[in-house]
Amino acid sequence: MAANFMNKSEKKKKDDDETKYPMMVNLSTAIPTENIGNNSINHDYSEHTMQITQAIPTRTEYAQNMADFVINQVENAIETSQQATSQVISDPHVDNIFVGQVFSNKETLQNLCRSYSIRRNQPFKVKRSSKLDYKLVCIDENCTWSFLASKHGKTNMFKIRKIQHSHTCSIDVTSVDHPNATSNLIGSVIRTKFVKPKRDYTPNEIVDDMADDYCVSISYQKAWRAREKAIVDARCCPHESYSEIPRILYMMEKCNPGTITDLVTDENGHFKYLYFAIGASIKGWQHCNLIIVTDGTFLKNQHGAALLIASAQNANRHIFPLAFAIVDSKNDTSWNWFFSKLKESYSEREGQCIISDRHESIAKAANTNFSNLMHGVCCYHLLKNIKTKFKNGGDELKNAFNGASKAYNAAEYEKKNMRDLDNIHSGIRDYLVNEVGNSKWTRLYSQNK
Repeated sequence: MAANFMNKSEKKKKDDDETKYPMMVNLSTAIPTENIGNNSINHDYSEHTMQITQAIPTRTEYAQNMADFVINQVENAIETSQQATSQVISDPHVDNIFVGQVFSNKETLQNLCRSYSIRRNQPFKVKRSSKLDYKLVCIDENCTWSFLASKHGKTNMFKIRKIQHSHTCSIDVTSVDHPNATSNLIGSVIRTKFVKPKRDYTPNEIVDDMADDYCVSISYQKAWRAREKAIVDARCCPHESYSEIPRILYMMEKCNPGTITDLVTDENGHFKYLYFAIGASIKGWQHCNLIIVTDGTFLKNQHGAALLIASAQNANRHIFPLAFAIVDSKNDTSWNWFFSKLKESYSEREGQCIISDRHESIAKAANTNFSNLMHGVCCYHLLKNIKTKFKNGGDELKNAFNGASKAYNAAEYEKKNMRDLDNIHSGIRDYLVNEVGNSKWTRLYSQNK
């Protein structure tokens, strides 16, 4: 048999679309060479020609077929990937470990091994740890238990490859600080305790819970470190939250028209002062009592600082917040800055006065920025100062002092109250009259009636 293939170039001369022309194949019976020229040639022999035609798709059909093929391949790949992803473990708190498990990252695998070690009371040590593999062995040299996991493909996932199950050692670590109970692991366990901002979960409580739930004794220092890491994990890092302040202030001004804010940083761009007065408070000040009460308190966190506030009393005799500030400390510079911002926000009104404790920095700042206003002393703080200074207290001192501060006439002030204070301690009168000044704490002698 011999096959003669038609030359495609001859067809391409007429049309460039070669895919629409079928392939032509001619089949014929070859005549033996030895019979050529022989008179005995079989004249009944005839050439048998067979044409095989197989239609080749057009370019459009070919493109459609390729597109369908690619789509099917992608769908199969996605389905396979989803099935594989659904089997990837991202929660380290699983009950069992076995060969073939795949973990989302190495950190999850490490936490799983530590948690499993604590629950089974089987401490281990890390023999090899790298970006590609993670191998553990028992801390007892006579024990043959081992664990091996390595990187899974080109991802960050790790897969358990081998576990030697013969764990013949018996090590009691329940009475000591478990070597695998790291602060990172404990922090991940107690993280949910700090989701609510008002939850106070102390290190002593962590120590007790670890002993009750896992039969593991940890130190107070490790509980403290775990607590700090859990707080950062649940509530983000406090250092990073400072970078959000400009955005928060912008949204305050955007959502509360008339709001006044100010953020002060040092020469290195670090946080120094923060002030804000809500627009609604600035508008509502026109309908409040003309007394502005100022005070400050230290913030109880690792960064320190102090919170300064100013408030008034509205028509319903409720506390009406006016302004807030975060400063480095309650010193002359910070109080003077706060009072300057307070005056910028609320200015001055006739009959207005300022009430505070007897902090010297507040007195200096009030005299500098509100020199025309009366500066009174808070009776609550003044009573505490009297108790501290004269080492006396009780209901007798409280009733006599409150009666003198609220007296409307001299007879009530002198006979009923000041004499009672003299009987409690002879130095109280001199302290209130000469050192503090009657105009700053009594209704009778006040400049603002």
